[in-house]
Amino acid sequence: MKYNILGRTGIKVSELCFGILPMGPLQADMPADEGGELLLSAMEQGITFFDTAQMYGSYPHLRYALDRYHGDVVITGKSVADTYEKMSQAIEEGLQALGRDHFDVFLLHAARVGEDILQQRAGAWECLQDYKKKGYLRAIGVSTHNAKAVDMLADNEEADVIFCLYNKNGLGIISGGPAEMLAAAQHAYRNGKGVYSMKLLGGGNLLTDIIDAFAFGRRESCFAAHAVGMVKPQELEMNLRFFNDQPVTAEEVAGIKNNKRWQLMYALCKGCGNCVANCHSQALKMVDAHPQVVLENCVLCGYCAADCPEFAIRVR
Repeated sequence: MKYNILGRTGIKVSELCFGILPMGPLQADMPADEGGELLLSAMEQGITFFDTAQMYGSYPHLRYALDRYHGDVVITGKSVADTYEKMSQAIEEGLQALGRDHFDVFLLHAARVGEDILQQRAGAWECLQDYKKKGYLRAIGVSTHNAKAVDMLADNEEADVIFCLYNKNGLGIISGGPAEMLAAAQHAYRNGKGVYSMKLLGGGNLLTDIIDAFAFGRRESCFAAHAVGMVKPQELEMNLRFFNDQPVTAEEVAGIKNNKRWQLMYALCKGCGNCVANCHSQALKMVDAHPQVVLENCVLCGYCAADCPEFAIRVR
């Protein structure tokens, strides 16, 4: 496994970052012990970087693994909080849930927000800076799908880490495509920011082209790590081989089926359209008073499920 330093933070991370979103209630909804065992296996096999968020509902899964592992790991937390008070609560909630005295990285969770993110969430950003000064956070920054936001953050003195969406087809990227996002990430890297990527596989949509999809991101030195969601031991083993530069056969790739599907529980849906309004990938549209997925745009992030007040959307 290759290990890199996140910009000027001094934080050392494994190139393969375990994205914990898919095992939480927004997607696979795995029991905490089942997901925890997979995370524990990842730790024991050299993955040291784990990305979670308040929204994901995956703290119990990660806590299960942390309680059973005695090595060092790096944990990123995120919150959509927009005020000082809400962000303070989010940080305290995460620390308590994970049984830790600090987060290595904590980010504004802001997929759709543009270049004015730090103004829109000024109170939350102030809170992150204060908690860093107090020692509860080693580094702070922003998680975003917006290329222009990344470019802006590259010049912000307070931002240490940027978590950005990047894949060969540009699935889910806002304000540009792969070229624009890469240019912004390189700008941030040159300015000493720690940059890591999400959704190299486009939420599973690029699984059939996985070799090229992984290579597309890994060849760019500006990315210290790449977050990949996993819910099955077979996925973990195959991804470890990719990132350990070991052979992966076509049969292995074919055997990893992406079973995640966007599902609407019609009996629960009230047709409010909240999910459509909040989809950052333009992957939902209203048809006959109900949302319908636009498959070619969907990155299976699960955020629409979080925006549904009736919990009528499931991504599994």
